Amino acid sequence: ADKTSQVVTDLDQLGREGDGVEGVVEVGDSDVHKNPEASAKWAEIYASTLLFSRRLCEKLRLVMEPLLATKLQGDYKSGKRINMKKVIGYIASGYRRDKIWLKRTKPAKRNYRVLLCIDDSESMLRNGAGEMALQALSILANGMSQLEIGELGVASFGEDMKMVHGFGNPFVAESGGKCVASFGFEQQRTRMADCIQGALEVLTAGSEGGRKLCFLVSDGRVERDNRDRLRALVREMSEKGILLVCLVIDGAGKDSIVNMRSVEFVDGKTKMTKFIDDYPFPFYLLVKDVETLPDVLGDALKQWLEMLARLESRD
Repeated sequence: ADKTSQVVTDLDQLGREGDGVEGVVEVGDSDVHKNPEASAKWAEIYASTLLFSRRLCEKLRLVMEPLLATKLQGDYKSGKRINMKKVIGYIASGYRRDKIWLKRTKPAKRNYRVLLCIDDSESMLRNGAGEMALQALSILANGMSQLEIGELGVASFGEDMKMVHGFGNPFVAESGGKCVASFGFEQQRTRMADCIQGALEVLTAGSEGGRKLCFLVSDGRVERDNRDRLRALVREMSEKGILLVCLVIDGAGKDSIVNMRSVEFVDGKTKMTKFIDDYPFPFYLLVKDVETLPDVLGDALKQWLEMLARLESRD
């Protein structure tokens, strides 16, 4: 496999699921999570974003509905457990009203696989985008963990992609410290297409059923020559039922992605267009303040998930 498209990951979570992922490099666990400075920084970020995490949890509770049937309900002639309220009526009817059994038919458990991909390139150091990305990570990871959404993974990306928190492992304080220690925002390039390719492989490896979501947290700078490949990958994700959301940590004034312009040569002439025009991500949010993230993301996810459900019902 092309080294530039390899995903560097800790495969302990994928190895349990059976099949490996082609093009994924297995690396051993390191002592990065034992970094006391990273743990202290995560504790500070966690404390400053706790209220926003709780708000996001409540917003997502209405949006990310339970998918797994774990609660007992119904009146059946056979099942897992007897409904004791029906027993007296069953005996009084001469054992004719025999629908006294309960089955697990009511969805009560969430079964989502969510991957949070954080841009680790040096461009994230501008205007404090890196710090805001870590705050967004805290809000998303802690909010979804409180909701018990299912499986949560965290990855960094830049020149390559690396899993820093594997699926199947609970996201706790130690996980946050490990994530903080993994982000130095020093990578020279942002290979967005390779990241999405890796995310697609990781999200679909050994996982059957359930809704899958991928969040890209980045400054949104996309190389123009990669846009066609990005569109193809986004389309492939959509076809596989994966919702891809790009959270753009946006600057102010001239640094805003909305005000950026790109230059291209058409028929020997210079053509300037807005950078955001023809953006390859159909679902994206501009984040200028993490305090607004829970409400904005909750409302947007509701619309996007409903849209995907309608599209899937047509197929």
